[in-house]
Amino acid sequence: MEVAWNTRYDTGIQIIDEQHQELFRIVDRLRRMILEGADRSHVEALLEDLVACSERHFATEETYMGRFGYPDLTQHVSEHTSMLTSLHELLVKFQESHEAMALMVPTFMEGWLKHHISDGDFGFVTFLKARNLA
Repeated sequence: MEVAWNTRYDTGIQIIDEQHQELFRIVDRLRRMILEGADRSHVEALLEDLVACSERHFATEETYMGRFGYPDLTQHVSEHTSMLTSLHELLVKFQESHEAMALMVPTFMEGWLKHHISDGDFGFVTFLKARNLA
């Protein structure tokens, strides 16, 4: 099953949407690699890329939210921090026992991405639109 971007996740903020799409592409590629039995080192490299991409994306969102005085910034940062902690833990667990963790990572990420964009990021978009900033 493909992990696919859907236009319902469009925020209207180009850089945020591009980064969300990149995260979906990485998660989809990760799922396909695992299902196809790709070499462990390639999967691990892609997992590391997913962590780095997530860190960049969260920094971008937090910069935007800070710039516009988003009142729920602290909560959003907390969600990002929790997610990064989980990603780092999953990467370590994968390095220790890759077979057991392999399919768990893309499934976890797909669910988290969809929930976070729909529930978290759209709160910021609504905030911007209410102030005619987006």
